Amino acid sequence: MKNGNGSIDKLLFWPPLVLVGIICAAIIASPEAGSAAVNKVFAFLTGPMGWAYELFILANFAVVLYFVFGKFANKRFGGDKPEFSTLSWLGMLFSAGTTAAIVYWAPIEFYFYLSSPPYGLEPFSPQAMAIASSYPLFHWGPSSYAVYVGIGVVFGYIFFVQGTDVFRPSAAFEAVMGDFGGRYAGKVIDVFYMVGMIAGISTSIGLGTPLLSEVVTKITGIPHTLGLDAAILVIWTLIVAICVYGGLDKGIRRLSDFRNWLGFGLLAFVLVVGPTAFIFNNFFDSLGVMINNFFRMSLYTDPVQNSGFPQGWTIFYFAWFTAFAIGTGMYLARISRGRTVREFVLGATLSGVTCVYTYFAIFGSYTLDLQTRGVINLGEIIKAHGVPRAIVEIFATLPGSFIILPLILVLLFISTATVINSIAYTLAMVTTTKLGTGEEPAKWNRVFWAIVLGGLSLTLIFLGGMKPLQAAAVAGSFPAMFIIGIIVYGFIKKAGTEWNDTHPDLHENTHNFTSGKGTEVSVGPRNTDESC
Repeated sequence: MKNGNGSIDKLLFWPPLVLVGIICAAIIASPEAGSAAVNKVFAFLTGPMGWAYELFILANFAVVLYFVFGKFANKRFGGDKPEFSTLSWLGMLFSAGTTAAIVYWAPIEFYFYLSSPPYGLEPFSPQAMAIASSYPLFHWGPSSYAVYVGIGVVFGYIFFVQGTDVFRPSAAFEAVMGDFGGRYAGKVIDVFYMVGMIAGISTSIGLGTPLLSEVVTKITGIPHTLGLDAAILVIWTLIVAICVYGGLDKGIRRLSDFRNWLGFGLLAFVLVVGPTAFIFNNFFDSLGVMINNFFRMSLYTDPVQNSGFPQGWTIFYFAWFTAFAIGTGMYLARISRGRTVREFVLGATLSGVTCVYTYFAIFGSYTLDLQTRGVINLGEIIKAHGVPRAIVEIFATLPGSFIILPLILVLLFISTATVINSIAYTLAMVTTTKLGTGEEPAKWNRVFWAIVLGGLSLTLIFLGGMKPLQAAAVAGSFPAMFIIGIIVYGFIKKAGTEWNDTHPDLHENTHNFTSGKGTEVSVGPRNTDESC
């Protein structure tokens, strides 16, 4: 690939940058006032407006079911023959779930539901235990993936049926809605998209960085301080710069592949040395509880007891996933040329959910077994040292932990470096004035956005606790709900009358596109490698 002319779209480059700068400066200048403002934003969007997120996700789920069983089901994205073999395609979709966020939440998420359960259940009761392992399967399950897959169908139509190469949501908006609202409406959509992506990825980095620091502390004895978090973020940014300017694309690709195999290897190891029968039994029991309570979980707002459970968990997750929906939809569509809509929806959903469920089933059940047998007391560890330390102590109980912990360190480090690099690439693409076929955004632009992401993440970590991270995701995703809703509605209206099985002669494309959870691929003819 060659670099583009490097010119930036000032209307897209400066507004999100100025907004991020103002937020960081305000928080650093007055942490208490910043924390209070963050709490107010979170309380408003998840309280009075919480129902909107739940309805949005459920509506997306209904739309995806319509795509599977309705008139679009057998429509094909472009050519008669799929670009990738079915096995390769499913593998790409499956491996996208190996992220630092999954490694963070899979071992411990159930504990928060066990100690502070929904529906007025008694903490640590048998009823709470049943619901605790089922809620992660709901939060990371099909209804959440529907928000990616629904918009992904739209991009598949735009890329391979209309023959339009887009990397901005405004172009997708124009493709299905026409010139509605004019040029500046498109700029507003793109700015909101960027702000949502920046907020969402900052939440991911803000979770992964303290966990990585705790692993370093456990292995080396170096105290976990804000300085250690900052040093790790600086190293990640330097890696992006070296990758961009040093021509190490193939090396980073191989590291990304290694990350996937390392994650699956750790899962297999825990499954074998852990309570294997309990892991299977607990997973299928939890799956049944989740299916049985699906609609209650989907619409639970707790307006009477006001426990804060749906606001702090369900609505936060829905908002976080929505922040990534457009970017993830682009990624899913890019690797699905030649697939029917039904194949795309079922393949993307089942592959992604299976990967995530594997992590939660194995890591989560392993931790639950430790907790119930009294091998570890998560409550005491969290109270004394925080959640990241508790996660590290979970992995430290494994046989050969002196080897396992360094492997966890490598997995977290590679995963988050890949996330920063891929999102920085996406932001650089959006803010570049024009990119021709085969051109990349300017190198300085990519590195610059990596620095911005690291700075905002460190600011959120500086505030401390989960609430700033949650508030960032919720606030950043709120406009995305409306943008996605309008685009999907416009697509159903337009494609319902115009989509036939003919397709344009598309040129080959090798742009990189990123999934919302941090996996990026260089999509070219028969090229399945991830790209720097």
